[in-house]
Amino acid sequence: MDLKSEPAPSLIRRQMEVLRNSRAFTGSDRLFALLEFVVEETLAGRGHGLREAVIGNAVYQRDPPYDPRVDSTVRVEIRRLRKKLEEYFCDDGGSDPVVITIPVGSYIPAFGTEVQSSDAGQARRIFKPGPGTIIVVLPIRSLAASDELRECADHLTEELIYALGSEPGISVPSRTTTYTFAGDTKTLTELAADFGADAVVQGTLSEHVGAIRVTLEISDGRGIVVSSDRFEGDIEARTTLPERIATTLVSRIRFDSTKMRMRQISPGPSAVDSHSKIYRARQLLDKQTAEHLREALALFTQVADAAPDYARGHSGMADCYCDLFRLGIIDNDTAHTNARNAVTHALEIDPESVEAYTALATIQAWLERDRKAAEESFQAALALGRSARAACLYGTYLTIIGFPDEAERMFREARRIEPFSQQQDIAEAVSRFQSRRFDLLSAGESLIDRRNKPPEAAFYLALGNHFGGNAEGARQYAGPLNHLLATNPQIVFADAEIEAWLGEPERALRLLTTGNPKASHFAHASLASAVGDAGLVHRHLNLALDRRELPTVWLRTDIRFDAFRPTSEFKEILARLEALRLS
Repeated sequence: MDLKSEPAPSLIRRQMEVLRNSRAFTGSDRLFALLEFVVEETLAGRGHGLREAVIGNAVYQRDPPYDPRVDSTVRVEIRRLRKKLEEYFCDDGGSDPVVITIPVGSYIPAFGTEVQSSDAGQARRIFKPGPGTIIVVLPIRSLAASDELRECADHLTEELIYALGSEPGISVPSRTTTYTFAGDTKTLTELAADFGADAVVQGTLSEHVGAIRVTLEISDGRGIVVSSDRFEGDIEARTTLPERIATTLVSRIRFDSTKMRMRQISPGPSAVDSHSKIYRARQLLDKQTAEHLREALALFTQVADAAPDYARGHSGMADCYCDLFRLGIIDNDTAHTNARNAVTHALEIDPESVEAYTALATIQAWLERDRKAAEESFQAALALGRSARAACLYGTYLTIIGFPDEAERMFREARRIEPFSQQQDIAEAVSRFQSRRFDLLSAGESLIDRRNKPPEAAFYLALGNHFGGNAEGARQYAGPLNHLLATNPQIVFADAEIEAWLGEPERALRLLTTGNPKASHFAHASLASAVGDAGLVHRHLNLALDRRELPTVWLRTDIRFDAFRPTSEFKEILARLEALRLS
C-alpha cells in the first residue's frame, strides 16, 4: 500500500471502531484484542517496548509467564492479524481514510492515509510488493496398502517440493521442515501462518482398477481448498509418474507475471482466489470442447475484471476466443476482434507476459495468417519463459508451414513442461496425421492411456492408423467416438467418417444426403472424401474458404483429399488458399 502522512490519534481510534464492527473481524475477538493492544501501546508512546513476551503476557495472560522459546502463539497470531488487515484494506476498507498495517518483522503498527489513484482499478490490485510466493507442500498420503505405492507417494512429495522450488518466483520450505511442522498436528491455517505461506499443497495417492490415481488440493491461508486436480497413470509407470504429475502441477500453478518471476511482488489477499480461477480455467481450456471453453472464458473474464494488475485474465480470454474459432464455434471476425482486444490489454499490463505473446502469436497464425509476425511472436514467448501452450501451438504451426522435425522438437518441449495435457494430445495427433507420420500414431498405448484420450485426438489417431494400414488400430480408437462429438463442428461426423474409410459408407452417405447444420463445411468435405464424392468435396471446401475455417490450412497436406488433387477444381481451391494466406 502506498501510504502518506500519519493521521491524528483520534482518527486512528475512530478507524479502530470501524474495524471492530467490520466483517473481517466478526468472530475474531481475540485477534482484535491483539490489534487493540499494539495500537494503544503505540499511541501511548510505548511501541518500542512491543516484544513477543510483553504481548503474550498482556493479551494471552499466560501462567506461568509467556515464554517465546516454547510458545509460538504471538508469532502465529501476528501473522494472522497482518493478513487480516491486508484483506480488509484491499477489500471492504479500500476507501477508508486511515490505513493500519503491521510491517513484516515488527510488532509495531504503522498508520497512514492511502494515496488515491485516478485509476479506480488500483484499489483492486491483487499483488503487493514482496519476494514472490511461498507454497508449503505437505506429505502426500498413500491410501494403498502396498509398499511400492507408499514409496510412490513419498517420491511424489519430493518431486513436488523440487519442481515448485525450482520455479522462478516460488519458495518452498524444505521437506524436513515441513515434516516437522506437520507432525505437530497443526491446522492448515496455523501451518500457513507459521510459514507465511500463500498456499498449501496436499493430496492422496490410491490404486483404482489397475491404475494409480492421485488427487491434489491447493488450499489458501485459511485452509479453504481453492483448486484441485486429479491425475491417473498406469501402475507399471509408478517410477516416472511422480515427476510427470509434479511438472504438470507447476505448469498450471505458475503465475504468468514478470514481476513475480523476478521476485518483486507477492500475492495479496485476493490473489489466491483470482489464481484459483485461473487454475480452473486452465484445466477447462485444456479439454478443448465448446462447453469447457465457454466456462474457461467466463472465469478468465472474471479475473480480467477483478484484477487490473494481472495480465493472465486477458490473455486467457484471447486463448479462449482463438480456440472457439479453431473448433468452428465462432467466426473469424468475432474471434479476431475479441482476441485482439484482450491480448492488447494483457500486454499493456505486462509487456513481457509469456502467455500474452503466445496468444498474440496464435492470433497472427490462425486469424491473420501472418507467417512472419506469428513466428516472431512465438519466438518471443519461448524466450520469455516456459509455456506448454506456446511450445505446443508453435509445434502445430511448424507442421502447417512444412517443418515436421522442428515441430516434433517443440512437442517434446511441451511435454517436458506439462506432461498431462489433452490439448497436447490433440495437437500431436492432428500434426502427425497431417505430416503423414503414421508410425507415431499406431495403436500400442495402454488401455488407461487410450481411455484418457480426448475424442478429437482419438479421431485423428483412428485416421492415422487407417492410412498407416492398421485397420484394427483404427477401430480401437474409433470405438468411443459415438455421440461424443456433437458440439464440435469440425468433427461432428467423426464416427461415420471412420466407418466409411473402413469400408462401411452407409451412414456417411445418409448424413451427406441430409446434411448437418451443426457441422462445418470442412467436416462435410472430409466426410464426402471418404465416400469419393468429388462434387461435394469441391463445393464444401470452397464454402469453408469463404468462412475462413481454420482446418483449411491443412489442404496442402491432408491425405484424405489426395484422390482429388489432380482435378482443376482442387487446384483452384489451393490457389484460393494461397491468396487467402497472402491477403
